[in-house]
Parts: sequence; structure tokens; C-alpha cells
Amino acid sequence: MSTDFQPLFQFIANTVALKTKDESLLSSKLITEQFEKGDIILQQNKVCKNLKFVISGVYRVYQINEGKEITSYFNYKERNPFVASFISLLTNKPSTEIIECIVPGKLITISYQDWKNLYQISHELNTFGRKMAEYNYVLAMERIESLQYQSASDRYQIFLKHYPNLLNQIPHHYIASYLGITPESLSRIRKAAFKS
Repeated sequence: MSTDFQPLFQFIANTVALKTKDESLLSSKLITEQFEKGDIILQQNKVCKNLKFVISGVYRVYQINEGKEITSYFNYKERNPFVASFISLLTNKPSTEIIECIVPGKLITISYQDWKNLYQISHELNTFGRKMAEYNYVLAMERIESLQYQSASDRYQIFLKHYPNLLNQIPHHYIASYLGITPESLSRIRKAAFKS
């Protein structure tokens, strides 16, 4: 097994214990890819066919609405390590989202068809896939509730909790977009938080 794949197998091991034959089979379906800042991993209106896992780097998922970029979330290894346009992946319809590398890094990639086929072969991977679906549902609901019910200041504090290492790694206008506020509002919130 390539040492590049170890982060994925360690992540899986936190949920299920894979059999050796399942590890070997999964390894045979994986590749690693290197991305630079600005690389587009998935274009809008393209069908997402692959599931990716973060080894390193930071990736932004966003949409363009009336000429304005709206950031949905960030992928990096400490949070949201699976990279895909999940609605496109699951429905086989063109993605409304764009996925962009914003900090250079490396991803593990598997075709979604291969991933689904492994569900038929491995009970453990099937269980892992279900648990990841549940995990992503919780993340999505937390995101919706945050935007609907929490103040911009509260959303900023939650961002710091969920993405503690990103503040000094990525452009602040991406963070403002994620929080649903203007860069000027983010600057005011940061100053207020610093003073308190």
C-alpha cells in the first residue's frame, strides 16, 4: 500500500476495522493528485464523478450567483476531509458548485462508481460509507442552522472553532463569503472580538 494512502486508512480505522483484503482492494482503486493554488478540481455544470480525500492543502466549495461568489464550506484534513459536490455525485447531475484549491496540497481520489462497488464487497466499507453520510448530514444541518438562526458574530466564533487553522491561511474575503457577510463586516467583527 502506498504511504500516501495512510491518512485515508487511518481515518477509516477510526470508524471501522477493515479486513486486509478490503484494504488491498481499496488501495488498488486509489490514486493521488497534487494541486496548486487556483486549480479548479470541479467546474460548475460538470458532473462530479470522483470522491476525494484530503492529505494536505485547503479546498473551497462555492457557487457563483448573479456574478457573486458564495462560499459553502472548506475542505481540509482536520474537518470535512472528503471533497466532492455531493448532490452531483449522488444524483449524477451537473454540479452547481465549483471546487477550487486555495492552499496547495494533495488529494486521494477514487471514482464514485468504484467506491459504490466496494460497498457490495465489503460490509465494513458499506458501514463506513453510511456513517460518513450521517456525518455529512449533520455538518449540512449545522451550516443551515448557523446561517438561519445565529448572528454574524456567533457565526464567526463557530468558524474559529471549526476551522482554527484557516484564519491566517486563506483570504479573508473567502471567510466573509462563508459567513454570509461583507469583508468590511468581518473586519469589524474581528476587531470587536480582539478587544473583548
